[in-house]
Amino acid sequence: MKHTFKASNDLKLLPPYGKLMAVIDFNSNYSEETTKFHGQLLEIFGKPAESSKCLENAYIYVITAKDEYGNEHILSVYEGPSGPAIGGSPTAYDAALELIIYIKNVKPADYEYEGYYFDTSSKIRRGVLNGRPFYSEIKMTADEHEKAYKEVYSV
Repeated sequence: MKHTFKASNDLKLLPPYGKLMAVIDFNSNYSEETTKFHGQLLEIFGKPAESSKCLENAYIYVITAKDEYGNEHILSVYEGPSGPAIGGSPTAYDAALELIIYIKNVKPADYEYEGYYFDTSSKIRRGVLNGRPFYSEIKMTADEHEKAYKEVYSV
């Protein structure tokens, strides 16, 4: 590896850059792959800097990528509306690619996540148990949707 990676809980370190690249391609295994990726992040970096019960903002990690010459790039690893992604400066592209390869080669930690996907009015339960991802999506009633929305956004 050309870079070392270290997580921080300081969201103020994040640069004002957007998405560099998606982590998972949309395919028939998308839910399983995004669930597994979350477990892999937990295995390597522990708890995220920020998390939410809204699936479109499930987590964000602040990662410092340091190369062999001491140069640093700050990356964000997050699950947003289009799924897991890496954010950062365009000059951090190589570090971001290396980070994805590093993460995807780690056995995922066991975890359970419960949250909501408001676009489809669904309650999400996903996680990893004994290295195997699981995922379920249950439709909410209008009342359940309203209650969940208030829970997430404290309205």
